[in-house]
Formats: sequence, C-alpha cells, structure tokens
Amino acid sequence: MNIPFILSFLQQLQQHNSKVWMDGHRDEYLQAKAYFVEVVEYQLAQLQQIDPSLHGVNVQECIFRINKNDFSKKGEAPYKGHFGAGISPGGRHSVFANYVLVLEPGNRSRIGGGIRKPSTKQLELIREEIDYNPGQLQQLLDEPAFKNTFGGFRGEQTRVTPKGYDKTHPELDLLRYKGFQVLHFFSDEEVSQPGFIERLPALFRLVKPLHDFLNNAIAEPS
Repeated sequence: MNIPFILSFLQQLQQHNSKVWMDGHRDEYLQAKAYFVEVVEYQLAQLQQIDPSLHGVNVQECIFRINKNDFSKKGEAPYKGHFGAGISPGGRHSVFANYVLVLEPGNRSRIGGGIRKPSTKQLELIREEIDYNPGQLQQLLDEPAFKNTFGGFRGEQTRVTPKGYDKTHPELDLLRYKGFQVLHFFSDEEVSQPGFIERLPALFRLVKPLHDFLNNAIAEPS
C-alpha cells in the first residue's frame, strides 16, 4: 500500500489530464490503482467486522472508475484527479449510506460517510425518522469523538421549512438538510505517514451509528 506512489501519480495526472498522457503512463496507473485496491480491501475487511450489512460485498463493487462519465464535453478533462471508493451494501452505487474513502493530492484526501444526494423519497423517509425520533440524530452528531472528527453535515439546506413541518419544529435545522454526508480531510503529509491506513477503521467506526440511523429510515418495510 504505497500511498506516496498513489499521490505522486495523481499529481502528475492532474497536471497532464489527457488520454494521450494516460496511454503513455498506463503501467504507472495500473500500479497506483493496485495500491489503492489494497487500501480499500483492508478497510472493507475491517468494516465487515463491525457492519454485518457489508458481508458479501467485494472490493471491485466499491471502487469508482477514474474515467469521468462526462469527458466527452468540450474542454473537460477525461479523468478524475483522485481515486475513490464507496463501501456500502450493494457497492458504490447502493441506495444505502456509503462509507467514503478518497485519496486526492492537494490536501484533499478524505473519509466519511452518509448519503450525499438522497432521492426525493429517501429524503422524505429520513425527515420522517428525524421527526419520529426527536433528538436521536442530533445526539449522534454531538457525540464528542464524532463531532471533533467530522463536525456536521456538509449538505445544503433548504431556505424554507420543508413541506409538512412547522417552522417551530425543534428539529427544524436537521429537517432542512437536503443531504446527509460527513467528511474528514487529511493533508498530503498525514496521508503519506506510516500507519495512516491503520488509523482509518477507528474513524469509520464513528460513522456506523449514523449509517444505522439513515439506513433504518430508508429501508423497505419487512
């Protein structure tokens, strides 16, 4: 798991983001990707010990393609400048909450979790869960280790009170969110230090209660 190699490759990719450059550096790309796969394999194995919903998930289901889906747009660089993974029941595109892992140079590497862009129905169900269980989500967010690591949600909030709720609702601030993702960023120096990968499972464990809340809200009734 050679993190400095991954960051070095991605730095070069960001500077020379073209198919011609990638074709000429295919071996370096494959090596960097292989190192990233090892990182995700380790995190997945650790997460499977604390989150039974991840049993049966494999690493290939979790890793995002480095190719941009919209690279054909005029002037768009064809590749992302990072490696990313979304660890969730069903893989990276699951409807359930995702454990996020991204390696990106420029002090942009990050981990986290949640649901960044819930569907209209998911958002409705999450708001209902917040309403039915007043204080529960806020208590999770206020847990000292969680708050010190992730802060609060990074999603946008509606400017108006969501339909069906009163503007005096005690959970109004949470009800106004349109996304429920938390992230913690690392400097390139931190990411490159020995033992960095082994630090991450403890941080992912902090996200597990949030995932339990969100997944319970959006799960289909049995």
